[in-house]
Amino acid sequence: MKKGTIFKGFREPDIHFLPSYKFDVGRDSYDTSSKQRTPSYTDRVVYRSRHKDDICPLRYSSCPGVRTSDHRPVYGLFRVRVRPGRDNIPLAAGKFDRELYLIGIRRRISKEIQRQQALKTQHSSAICTVS
Repeated sequence: MKKGTIFKGFREPDIHFLPSYKFDVGRDSYDTSSKQRTPSYTDRVVYRSRHKDDICPLRYSSCPGVRTSDHRPVYGLFRVRVRPGRDNIPLAAGKFDRELYLIGIRRRISKEIQRQQALKTQHSSAICTVS
């Protein structure tokens, strides 16, 4: 992005947080699987404005307390200069369906709880057996 070969015209605030990927789900440790993936900054917030001073990043960070995925959410807080304009321009390509989003979150949490319970009750593995 700094070279200008991708995301032309977009900017990203300076990063002052740890890599947001690849974590063990539900834990604060980076990938302990056999793949041993390198921690990375795969989740980003980029922005673009017509005038450089129209958008000013105030905060750019991750949410280390959210452990429901192998990614940590990333967020940005911006001060944005808004000019009067037309109100007949669509703001989004589609509508956000909050109910569908909540159903997905519930399913993900349910699967994670089932996985954790299965690990607690597991008495054998491919490595050893507990009698």
